[in-house]
Amino acid sequence: MPRVSVITPTFNCASFIERALQSVVDQTYSDLEIIVVDDGSTDETAALLERWKGKVTYLSQSNAGPSAARNLGISRSNGEFIAYLDADDMWCPGKLEQQVAFLDLHPECGLVHSDLYIIDEQDNPIQPNWYQLRQNAAVSGHCLKALLKGCAIQVPTVLERRSCHDRSGGFDTRFHQSEDYLHWIRAALNGYAVGYIPEPLAMYRWRSGSLSKNHVEMTESMIRMFELLVEEHTLLQGSGAEADLVRGRLDQLRRSLPHHYRQQGHHTLARRKAASLIRTFPYHSELYLELFKSCVPSFMARVLNRLRSGLNF
Repeated sequence: MPRVSVITPTFNCASFIERALQSVVDQTYSDLEIIVVDDGSTDETAALLERWKGKVTYLSQSNAGPSAARNLGISRSNGEFIAYLDADDMWCPGKLEQQVAFLDLHPECGLVHSDLYIIDEQDNPIQPNWYQLRQNAAVSGHCLKALLKGCAIQVPTVLERRSCHDRSGGFDTRFHQSEDYLHWIRAALNGYAVGYIPEPLAMYRWRSGSLSKNHVEMTESMIRMFELLVEEHTLLQGSGAEADLVRGRLDQLRRSLPHHYRQQGHHTLARRKAASLIRTFPYHSELYLELFKSCVPSFMARVLNRLRSGLNF
C-alpha cells in the first residue's frame, strides 16, 4: 500500500496534464500512487492518458466540478497521505520527500504546505517565492483566525493526512470555487495544526481566462462559503474573535461586489447592488462612489479614477 496518494482532477487540460504527471514521476519520493479524475473533458485528455497506463489510475465522470472529482479520486485511493495536484500545475522534485518527513515529525499537523512559484502557460516563472515576494505571512500552527482572514494555502503545495481529510469531511461539492479554502478552515475547526515549509515546492500556473481571475464569481463563492460557516458551525455564531472575523469578512466581501460587477461591465447590476448595500452600510463612502461610477459612462469613470489618483492627463 503506498503512503502517498496523488489526486489530479482534470477538465480540458490536455495541453498541461502530461507536464503535471511528469513532475510526479520525477519526485525523489516514490512510495506513491497517481489517480487522475477526468471531470468530463471534451478535449484529447483521455487519448493522451493512454500513454500513462500502468503509471496512473484513470477515472472519469460527467462534469461535476473539482470538489466531486477530488472526492472520487480520494475514495479510490489507499495512501496514508493525500497530495493535491491540479492538471495544469507542477511540483518541484523534492516536494513529497520533504513533506512526508515533515508530517512524520509533526503528528499534530493535519496538513503541510509550502511556498510556491507562479508560472505562465509556457512554464516560465512569473513570481518566485510567492509568499516572500508578497510579504504575506504564510499560515502555520493552530491558525483558525489567520485562515479566516484569508486563504494562505495553495492547493498544489498541500500534503494532507487522510485522517484529517476524513474528519474534515472532504471537499464540499456545493462549491466549484473556494472549495479548497473551506476545506482548510474545516481542518482547523477540527483542531488540526498546519505545517509550513518556507521553500517553493510547487508551481501554480496562471492561465488566461482561468476561474481564479473572475473576481465576481470568486467573491460570490466566498460570500456563500462564509455564510455556510455561520449556518453550519456554531463556533462562528454569537460573540468571540472568530465570529467577529467571519462577520467582518462577510461585510467586506459584500461591499466589494459593486466594484467587481462594474469592472466586468455589469453597470446595472453594480448600481443595484451598491444602492442595496448603502441601506445596510450607510456610512461607507466607497459604496456611494461605486454607485456614482456605475451611473456614468465608462470613459468618465476612467477620468474620475485618474483625478482620484492624482495623475496628469
